[in-house]
Amino acid sequence: ILRVEDADAAAFIETQNAWMDKDGAVVLSELPGTTVQDLGKGEWLLLIDTQLEAPAAPVTLGQTAFGMMAVRVAKTIGVNDGGGTIRNSEGGVDEAGCFRKPARWVDYSGPITPTASEGLTLFDHPRNLNHPVPFHVRNDGWMGASLTFPGAQTIEPGSPLRLRYGLYVHAGIPPPERLQEQWEAFARMPLEEFAVKR
Repeated sequence: ILRVEDADAAAFIETQNAWMDKDGAVVLSELPGTTVQDLGKGEWLLLIDTQLEAPAAPVTLGQTAFGMMAVRVAKTIGVNDGGGTIRNSEGGVDEAGCFRKPARWVDYSGPITPTASEGLTLFDHPRNLNHPVPFHVRNDGWMGASLTFPGAQTIEPGSPLRLRYGLYVHAGIPPPERLQEQWEAFARMPLEEFAVKR
């Protein structure tokens, strides 16, 4: 753990992790930072920053529909098991309209009790690799930003890969216009400086 900040409106933690091969050699150095911001009215924003650096030799992240950031929603929110709905920034609805299609954001919302509905929106930052990325999102409750679905990505020594994602946890089921406004506010936020400098 490199840094911890805890305040009323937000909390933050930054760590340093190592991706190692079977022999214990470090192949990637990772700096993840996570911030939780209270937005009021039962809503909050989770910011996920990460930087991946290859210290000695190039590292290739293979092509896959699964990426660096994903969530699975409760069954009641899922389209198949509950009464949920998937929407994306391009107007797509449910798996048929959103599966592996590029978008700035994807929202998964639905009932959490018999009388209340809530949800969450996964934001892809405009400075991320391959933005807007395809989202691997399914009616069974899975939602993820597919960083390397367009193709494998090699991280070269001295050229770290910087990524930012946001998870907007909201009350009710906001209209797409409000979700777009939240994404735009997220996109304007300055990127956090990491404690470790290279």
